[in-house]
Amino acid sequence: MDRRLFALLSGVLLGTINESSLAPALPLLQKTFAVGPEAAQGVVSMGLLGAALAYLPVAGLAGRVGAARLFRLGLFLHALFALLLALAPGVWALYLLRFLQGLATAMVVGLVPGLAATAFPSARGYALGMVASTVATGTLLGPALGGLAAGKSLSLVFLLPLPAAFLALLLSGDLPSLPEQGGSLKQLLSAPGFLRALLATGLYFAHTLGTTVALSFHLGAEGLSSRTIGGLLLLGPLQLLLLGAWAGRLADRKGYRRVARLGAHLLLGTGVAFAFLPLIHPLWGAALGLALLGVGRALFQAANNALVLSLAPSGTEGLASGALSVARSLGQALGSALAGGSLGLFHRAFPHHGPAFAAAALLLAGLMGLAALLVRGKDLAQEVGHAAPDDPGGEEGA
Repeated sequence: MDRRLFALLSGVLLGTINESSLAPALPLLQKTFAVGPEAAQGVVSMGLLGAALAYLPVAGLAGRVGAARLFRLGLFLHALFALLLALAPGVWALYLLRFLQGLATAMVVGLVPGLAATAFPSARGYALGMVASTVATGTLLGPALGGLAAGKSLSLVFLLPLPAAFLALLLSGDLPSLPEQGGSLKQLLSAPGFLRALLATGLYFAHTLGTTVALSFHLGAEGLSSRTIGGLLLLGPLQLLLLGAWAGRLADRKGYRRVARLGAHLLLGTGVAFAFLPLIHPLWGAALGLALLGVGRALFQAANNALVLSLAPSGTEGLASGALSVARSLGQALGSALAGGSLGLFHRAFPHHGPAFAAAALLLAGLMGLAALLVRGKDLAQEVGHAAPDDPGGEEGA
């Protein structure tokens, strides 16, 4: 694999693992700081909020100070805040540090899609498919690693992004610059189809993290340990590692809209099954439900990421990259809040936590029905991407 792409993917992994690794550790955080589920979940939301607020300003700043330089600074700050979080004395310190770390996340993850598209113009679909699958992998790998780390200590959960930060810093010496940026946010958002595809991205990530949070609380209530929950959540990342590149190449061949729509429909159908399978058996039912979700996640994320960036007018690549990251962070924040809030509401309506989980999961599955509607339409020639005869990884990356 090309060194530049590997550096970018390491940065994506850092940010997405950090944003999602707290999900299975929330019961431990709740116990450690003696707070309720809403307050514990706020630690997750503060990091997502900080990133969401910074993505677009970072995209503008990159045009003045250089995207590669800003990327490396973000890696350093992210690692620094990880160390401070591991030593935080209370929940309010966690809120502040997570918000600041979210700003650093934006400096890393927010620039990656634009840099990847710029570095590999003849293999855009493949490069963006790899970025997309890494985002999805990190989003799901984070909870898995977080659960395993929480079995040791809460501090270890906050230190999880450090290896990816060091690796990305080591490999990021020759990253490209973004093309000259002259477009405006108004121009970007008014581009035909762009806003609809961007909203679909947000709904997808709301579904992805929301189902993970809801499942973590449900399995914790069933008596499963954080270590077991984390190990179970490894199923999703393993599927995406196997399917990510395939999904990106399929989107190049078949069209971004078509593949994204297929993925959304699969997630809607399997999301309904996911709502009930853990009720049959908490461990094996959840495992089967996660396995069913995997194919739809790979297809939708790879295709829709490429669709969003393909719809951006020339000169707005940096802004489009930032907007994509804003949609992801806001979607994750929405999904986390929706999962926690709906579980609390349904717990008051049902005498047992099982039906509460099923109702929350069905609510989240409905988000993918909306996403399917947003990506309707025919693929235009410029949206299908390049044929990508040149794999950015060369023969090794194939």
